[in-house]
Amino acid sequence: MARCGKTLCCVFAMACCNIVWCNAVAHARRPADAPLLPPPDPAVYSVIEVDTAQELADACWNLASFQAIVIQPGVYDLASVTFPNGVDGRLAVGRFGATPIHHVQIRGATGNPADVVLHGAGMLDPTVPFGFQVATATDVLIADLSVSDVYYHAISIQGEQDAARIHLYNLRLFDAGQQIVKGTSGGGNGVEDVLIEYTELFYSSGAVVHPEGSPPNSCYTNAIDALEAERWVIRDNLIHDIRCQNLALAGPSILLWRNTEDSLVERNTILRSSRGVSLGLVEQDHVGGIVRNNFVRWDPAANYVVDVAIYTTSTDARILHNTIVTNGTYPSAIEVRYATSTGVEVTNNLMDAGVNPRNGATPTLSGNRSDALAMWFVDEAAGDLHLTADASSVVDQVDRRPDAFRSFDGCPRPVQPGLVDIGAAELSRCISHDGFDHGATSAWSQVFE
Repeated sequence: MARCGKTLCCVFAMACCNIVWCNAVAHARRPADAPLLPPPDPAVYSVIEVDTAQELADACWNLASFQAIVIQPGVYDLASVTFPNGVDGRLAVGRFGATPIHHVQIRGATGNPADVVLHGAGMLDPTVPFGFQVATATDVLIADLSVSDVYYHAISIQGEQDAARIHLYNLRLFDAGQQIVKGTSGGGNGVEDVLIEYTELFYSSGAVVHPEGSPPNSCYTNAIDALEAERWVIRDNLIHDIRCQNLALAGPSILLWRNTEDSLVERNTILRSSRGVSLGLVEQDHVGGIVRNNFVRWDPAANYVVDVAIYTTSTDARILHNTIVTNGTYPSAIEVRYATSTGVEVTNNLMDAGVNPRNGATPTLSGNRSDALAMWFVDEAAGDLHLTADASSVVDQVDRRPDAFRSFDGCPRPVQPGLVDIGAAELSRCISHDGFDHGATSAWSQVFE
């Protein structure tokens, strides 16, 4: 494990981007806390700087392996561009059907996604169908920018074109006509190895009724939707207002389905939406997967249809240490559905509603609480579900699990038996250490806020 001095170091190394960073202080887990990425390594990447929408479209169309596009601050109107494909306004990353490219980056110049804004012609105008369409490309980083007001998806990743190993980092993605991020499939090929982190996904005033919805003229949306995908990691994101303008039931904020496998959904905050996380949708629709350490909070004043916060039809799924506040908007906080959903564990979740096994499901339940009160949280109304001293009945109650040994804040939970809190966050949030990677637990010290 790499380190930053003697503090806890959250490390992620990705071969496709040659990126390693350390997050020395792990308190909140939201896009505003995203560690700044290092600039593209000039020993690896040829850097192309752009400052107009036309230059950006041309650079994407001509993108080659080991190139990095750096976008200067500004507002980029994709509807104003003459696109090289001669058809419509989409930023192609690996042309459809072309020779594949690999190890490419597209990034805002400042590290602040609000400084680089790419927008289309609106959610009901097909002039700009996508923000980025990733097709014949692998080992891709898209970071530090905003995409909005497109007809289909802010980012589309095409498994049928063998797109894989995609990293979406510190983005603002909003107001897409259908799903905001879409992982497509075809011929049994879904998108493998996608990491989405420190990204805000939302609707400004709800999703539209879309002429090409499913069915047509319906609200057809998710924040993230992936089919036949493998090993997607969705973490440290802020997802909010995934709901329909016509007040109908929106799709799950995060939907991983149609034979998707081994998904990891952790440390996200999901607010004011119709549904939360779904591993699978219909019977035998997902295999494996972990949903852990998420905050989910529903609006008690919601006038749109609200459904369950966490749902699975997967085999061998684990739903661990989530904190869910439904505010009476739906009778269950977690649902496990179908007798074929075998081997499912629902453990150590803190909720204000219960776990509902449906259609013959028999999950293993342990350590859950379904009586959470608003006073137990730092700012329940704002979705800050960190614990207060009033939550003493769920503090120091369970043992640390090896598959959930870190909390919502990214810090290790106590190793001593019976000292782990129920839910996503620990009352004492952070642990600094020296020698943790060698098992020297005697060197740990707790840091209280």
